[in-house]
Order: sequence, then structure tokens, then C-alpha cells
Amino acid sequence: TLNIWTRGEKKNLPVMVFIHGGGFAGGGSSDPLYNGTHFAAAQDVVIVTFNYRINVFGFVNFGTIDSAFEDSGYLGLKDQIAALTWIKENIAAFGGNPDNVTIFGESAGAISCMMQMVIPAAKNLFGKAIPQSANSYMYNTPEYSAEVAQTYMEMGGAKTMRDMMKKSSDELRSLYEKVRAARITEGLKDYLPTADGKFLPKNPFKALKAGDARSIKLLTGTTADEWRYFLMYFDNFFELFRDNPKNLSPVLLKYKARPPQEVYQSWLKNRPDTDERFEDFVEQVDWRVGQELAAEYQSNFGDVYYYLFSEQSPDEKLRSCHAVDLPYTFNVGDEIVPNPKPNLVKVVQESLAAFAATGNPDNETIPHWVKYSAGNRQTMELNSKGCVLHKDLNTQNLNALRYLYES
Repeated sequence: TLNIWTRGEKKNLPVMVFIHGGGFAGGGSSDPLYNGTHFAAAQDVVIVTFNYRINVFGFVNFGTIDSAFEDSGYLGLKDQIAALTWIKENIAAFGGNPDNVTIFGESAGAISCMMQMVIPAAKNLFGKAIPQSANSYMYNTPEYSAEVAQTYMEMGGAKTMRDMMKKSSDELRSLYEKVRAARITEGLKDYLPTADGKFLPKNPFKALKAGDARSIKLLTGTTADEWRYFLMYFDNFFELFRDNPKNLSPVLLKYKARPPQEVYQSWLKNRPDTDERFEDFVEQVDWRVGQELAAEYQSNFGDVYYYLFSEQSPDEKLRSCHAVDLPYTFNVGDEIVPNPKPNLVKVVQESLAAFAATGNPDNETIPHWVKYSAGNRQTMELNSKGCVLHKDLNTQNLNALRYLYES
């Protein structure tokens, strides 16, 4: 299903296609937070949202059980391509320009954006991407996703895929909840897309570095305190993972040369002794370093702009957590930000819409936004108190941890 918001009778407007988040396990375009009414009313763009298959229906690699199901580890990504194809063929009827399509998304939606940039089947369906809070290392190897599939078979009492296919959708949803409860510390990564080297490159991050997304213009970044989002669900969130950080981090899970604790201790050497050092480490490893490296790589092949969203939630515990930027993107309040500040809503929407229209986020609400590159690491800090362009804002951490991605 697709939802489309357009402004009046205007024609040939830039098209912005939003991909919802939810860890590839939950979420949907019906979430009131993703209502495009205010965005489309304020800017000359067409806003589109859609659904795609998630969790056991869209991202469990049963191909390791039966080769006839080899695409089951990324069916949700195929749904996204189906939506983009429909948009390419039909959006002109809704006032949109099929040759000026931008994909944007947050969390799993942002990871989806990064994946679609390097998936051959998505080529020419869009020309610009705005991943909000992702990094392109967020995928599963066939070996890891095989473990998840085997858990489903065992907990579902299925000996063959024929047994699994006999289950109703309600039974499969119930099985998903059962598996999720059993794998609570692994669940954050269990439903990442499977990179099998056929549909999705074996290492999407290396594909980006090699130029597989050449000519796609990129606007990307993170919030300042991504992982604090999970404190809404676990008061002891960091304690759950401090002794075994690889359970939290797909990056550390893939990096085999050194144990995760050794990586952490090495990073600590030149860091202040604070109570939040582990939180800072997780923030860097799974969010900021990966996304900044993705920006660096893509800057060799197309225009790139980078941001840091530092506006804080009214909840002091959450600070500038994961998803704190979404109420400002759509001008819709939620539990993290009940009342988004109008001046920052304007900054965010003007910047995103300008980028969708021209490939450049410059607009009258912010200082001149300089392009990001390896030789000139410029980051626009977005905040209601004023937006500031910084150079080398996170270069120390980038240099200290990039080996996790490049080894």
C-alpha cells in the first residue's frame, strides 16, 4: 500500500519517498508520526510512504533451510523496489516528477536507503537519498541469518519449509513474538537484510566504496545520542551489553581480528574517564563512524552533505536520541518530542525539500552548507538555538575506529 500527499494542482514536483523504520521487525506507514500532510503543505514536494514486509515475513533467510526460499532474507527490500517502480511509472498523475525522486528514511528506513543505493535492481529508480541515522554496515551475513532461520524452524516445530508454509499469518506472527523473546539481546540485529552477493552485494559498505552508487547525491547524518532511545524500553540497557558488546553491535560481530572488549579498551586509552564512556563507544561504532565513512566514500562519486542533529527531547534521559528528529521532519509530535519547535521544523523541512529539489540543501534558514569530503569534513549541526557548520567535528573517533569497517 502507498500513501501520497501532494500540494494542489501543481505539476512536476520533486518526489520524496519515505521508508519507515522499526528494525526490519516492526513499524508501518500507518504510524501517525509519518503523516505527510504538514510536510507537503509547507513545501513544494510530493510525499509518499508505503509498507513493506518485515520480520519473519520479509527478513528471515529461510534459503539456508531450502534453496527455493533464497530471497526470503530480503523480501522487504524487494517490496521497496516494487513501490519505487510503481512511483516511477505513476507519480506524474499525482503531480510528481518521475525523474526527480529522492528516497529518505530513518533507522531501518535509513539502512534501506543505503542498501537501495547499491542494489543493482534499484538502479535509476531514484537519484538522491537522505538516510537519517543509519550506517551501511547494517546487514547480516548468510551464516548469521542461517542461525536465525534455524531458531524459527526449531521453535516453530517445523522440520521442512513445507511445514513452515502451512502456518497461518497469525501463527507466524505469534512465532515471531516467541523467537524475539528468546533472543532479546540478539534481536536488534536478527532482521537485518541478508547480503548474499546475488540481490544484495556481499558487503554493501565495500560496494559503496567501490562506486556502486556513483552519481547518487547523498544527504545524511545522525542524532547526537542515538542509543539513548533504548532507555525508553530498558532502564539497564547498557548493562545488558557492557560485558559482551558484540551482542549490541553488528559491526563488532563481523570484526574478527580482535575481541570486542579489546577494541573497547583500545578506544578508551585517549578518552576522558566518565560514566558514559561505553555509551559513547557504542554511539561511535554503530552510528557516527559508519555513517561518516559512508559519506566519505560516496563523496568520491557524487555530492554529499552531512549533518548532526543535536536538539534534545524534553525527556532529559533521552537527550538527542534515535528518532528525535522525526517529529521535526514531519511536524508531528510523538512521545519523544510532543511539541516540535516551529523554527527547527522549518529548518529541517526547508533543508530536506531543497535537497530533494536540487541536490543541494542550502536554504535561507541555515548558514551556507558546504559539501562533505575526505579532505574537508564539514558537518551542519541542526539545533533550534542555531545551526552551525563544523569542520572535523568527529574526525578523532573516525580515525580511531574506521579499521572496524575497513578490515
